[in-house]
Amino acid sequence: MEIGWISLAPVVLAIVLAFITKNVFVALLSGIISAGIIIDVQSSQLFSGLNSIYQVFQDAWAAKSILFCLMIGAFVYVIEASGGVHGMVILLTEHKKMIKSKLGAQLVAYLIGLLMFIDATSSIVISGVAARPLFDRFNVSRAKLAYITDSTSSPVAWFVPFNAAGAFLMAMIGGQIAQGFIKGDPMTLIIAAMPYQLYGIVSILIVGITIFSKKDFGVMEVEKSAETTKIQSNDFDGVYDSENINPNPRNMLIPLIVFVGSIFAIMMITGNGNLLKGDGSTSIYIGVFITLVVTGIYYLIKGVTSFDNYIKWVMKGMSSYLEITVILTLAFALSSLVGQLGTGAYIAGMCGSVSKALIPFIIFVLGMLMSFATGTSSGTVSVLIPIAVPLASALGVNMPLLLGAIISGAVFGDHCSPISDSTILASMIAEIDVMAHVKTQMPYAMTSGVIAGIGFLAIGISG
Repeated sequence: MEIGWISLAPVVLAIVLAFITKNVFVALLSGIISAGIIIDVQSSQLFSGLNSIYQVFQDAWAAKSILFCLMIGAFVYVIEASGGVHGMVILLTEHKKMIKSKLGAQLVAYLIGLLMFIDATSSIVISGVAARPLFDRFNVSRAKLAYITDSTSSPVAWFVPFNAAGAFLMAMIGGQIAQGFIKGDPMTLIIAAMPYQLYGIVSILIVGITIFSKKDFGVMEVEKSAETTKIQSNDFDGVYDSENINPNPRNMLIPLIVFVGSIFAIMMITGNGNLLKGDGSTSIYIGVFITLVVTGIYYLIKGVTSFDNYIKWVMKGMSSYLEITVILTLAFALSSLVGQLGTGAYIAGMCGSVSKALIPFIIFVLGMLMSFATGTSSGTVSVLIPIAVPLASALGVNMPLLLGAIISGAVFGDHCSPISDSTILASMIAEIDVMAHVKTQMPYAMTSGVIAGIGFLAIGISG
């Protein structure tokens, strides 16, 4: 269903309320209700907005993601309660002297984010869990942790073609080849587009520059503000009983190794030996479940805790992530309603008859608007490729450049939209407010967007 400019209203309302009220729950629910009213009026239905919330659980991918977040809460809690996090910090900062400064703590998050290219979600979780105690030890802002983990998740995942995002791109491009709009091999085109993924490349570079610079620019300097320091702690007595449990880095390392290994193994199994064809959502969902089971058995064997106490840790961890899980559910519901309203197609359709040289730049800007409005990179790509590729093909636009512009625009919103699951997850792992993360990350995202936009404009005109 496409109803023109009215389809923008729920998205605009949600985003404006998110910034004004600083309450993502209120913003998302308002967007859902308003979108539901529009759909009800257009389709003579009732309660489409509220019904969309429970319908989220009918989508296997969304249900797995929500359950995954609850279990990640349990995972994070048990490795803290077991003394694993405290033990790892002692190992890195006191025994091995490997991490000696703020720079080292930030590099841990940055390097893990670059290496975990197989999946954006697991990248955020693993880099955030591993680096968070180090950020606290060296008094680095949790907002910066969220920024680094978020900026090395989707930008890296979409840049590397040998993962789930690459498989999705191959399928989308393959469809355009089958219809005769473009020629060639999908993987060849994706690789050719890599140098033109300007937004992702610039974002990753800016993270590195920010880490090595002596002073952060803009609003990232919030280390002394109540928004972030209220949840920071430089002692690690936290959630575990230091009198009864000795800190041991193995209590964190073993679960992390099991978690990463499980994801890769299940990706291989579900892909019949081909990692690219594996089921990413199933792999993460089953992987964290296996990790909790194996971790519990390991703790019992090592005498870390009792069975009853471990179950209490798991339940406590899940409950601590309940609020963010509700927000994630509402984000999925709003995204579904926005799709029904045809918001993405309407934004894309605003691109009329324009100069060939401006097409990559315009597609990039449209992608930014769509992804920020919908909070999804894959949804943006799935809308833009069928629209932009035939247009670019007819005008003779450089196809790898166009694909780079599409991916870049899509990653922008996934990176910084307050209704993006990546934004929400990065906030959740860093344990800061979602809007605090959005506001502190936005100057960096906008800087990357402006630089990328200038690049697409310059390449388009010169080419």
